[in-house]
Amino acid sequence: MSDYATVADIQRLKRPLTASEQERAAALIPLVSSLIRFEAEKTGRNFDLMVYESELVPTIDAFEVADDEPTTITLSNTPVTGEVFVAVNGQEVTNADYALLGRDISFVNPIVGEILVRYDYRGLADVAKSVTCDVVMRELNTPGGMLPATSFSEGAGSVSQSFSLPNSSGAIKLWPSDLKALGLKRQKLDALNLMKPRRRC
Repeated sequence: MSDYATVADIQRLKRPLTASEQERAAALIPLVSSLIRFEAEKTGRNFDLMVYESELVPTIDAFEVADDEPTTITLSNTPVTGEVFVAVNGQEVTNADYALLGRDISFVNPIVGEILVRYDYRGLADVAKSVTCDVVMRELNTPGGMLPATSFSEGAGSVSQSFSLPNSSGAIKLWPSDLKALGLKRQKLDALNLMKPRRRC
């Protein structure tokens, strides 16, 4: 089973990461992906199957290659197998000219110029990527030395500033908004019986 996001996704969608943050993010991503699968199992569903059955979304990625050397590019999403169109400088190339592994396309021969890749991907996979990036960033953006405070302030002279920590508990968990986005938010049904039978003495 693959992870729902990569360190490159976090840097592309959120912000550049330091070397230590990249190391932590690489360790956190598999945990968050497993957590999503676990939360789905709690609702009686298989999340990977949910992704597989989700709506197809068409997209086009464009790349510009300047160096005449073996090229590997990473797509923004994982394409549906067999539904990929690749063109180099306006000319379609066959799948004998490249190898597709997950989101990475490696070309057999060196190429220079514009690469266009048209493909379909599963819509829920994009949502899972976004949620995974959000959860990892919440962990990275909360300084461990400040836990478990929900907010803190600091000042120097007459200048002060305050912060609210996005993940004050330090726990790696999915928020209700994450579960709702993933389609895993369970609704709780409560009923109150107003017609209670009267006790007989």
